[in-house]
Amino acid sequence: MHLLTGFHAIEEALKRGRIRGYLRVSGTGPRIKRILELADRIGVRIETAKPAELDAIAPDNRGVVLALEGDFRPSNDADLDEFLEKLSKPESLVLLLDHVTDPHNYGAILRSADVLGADLVIVPERRSAHDTDTVARASAGALAWVPVAVVPNLVRALTSLQENGFWGYAADLEGVQIDQAKFPERTAIVLGSEGYGVSRLLKETCDGAVSIPKRGNVESLNVSVAAGIVMWEYRRRYPD
Repeated sequence: MHLLTGFHAIEEALKRGRIRGYLRVSGTGPRIKRILELADRIGVRIETAKPAELDAIAPDNRGVVLALEGDFRPSNDADLDEFLEKLSKPESLVLLLDHVTDPHNYGAILRSADVLGADLVIVPERRSAHDTDTVARASAGALAWVPVAVVPNLVRALTSLQENGFWGYAADLEGVQIDQAKFPERTAIVLGSEGYGVSRLLKETCDGAVSIPKRGNVESLNVSVAAGIVMWEYRRRYPD
């Protein structure tokens, strides 16, 4: 069973429908009232609980918990092969996340990906964030909307993208500055964590590398901030 506790995360999950589970509520207020209306609309069972009961199962709750039964998988699950088969538009932005294991960073990247129109986020089965509730809260609900493909191997995933017209670029301190980079219409951005960066073989598979100009003293940006900047630069060139 998976528990969602954030207002945004619960609202977006209920908006997507197809929920197997129930809602436990101990609080009141306009946000909780909205959640109750959404749950009632799609037939999700609602249970009242004492605050101490919710605290026992989800200490970080805000007076409401969505309990998802069974082997929960986010409703945004995507398949890379199906994505490529159905992709018909000339421009497309895809992100590949390598060693991004912090759920707060992962959630923040999904939030930016939703705002800036990334078509797909690809993560590996291993070395990625798996705390669904924290990711959902950090993404402000974007976890329910941004398509995410979980793959066994990022190098093979990038190669498949390249075979379908994508150019891959690693975000790297030694790369060309993003304002000088020539992003093609179909671009795949590869991002690594601050601790590891992009792995060697994955970087070698990329068609190039891009960097973000810096003026301060710190060596690098948080990966979620870097992801947002690179996506914004791509979207600035392809606004539609």
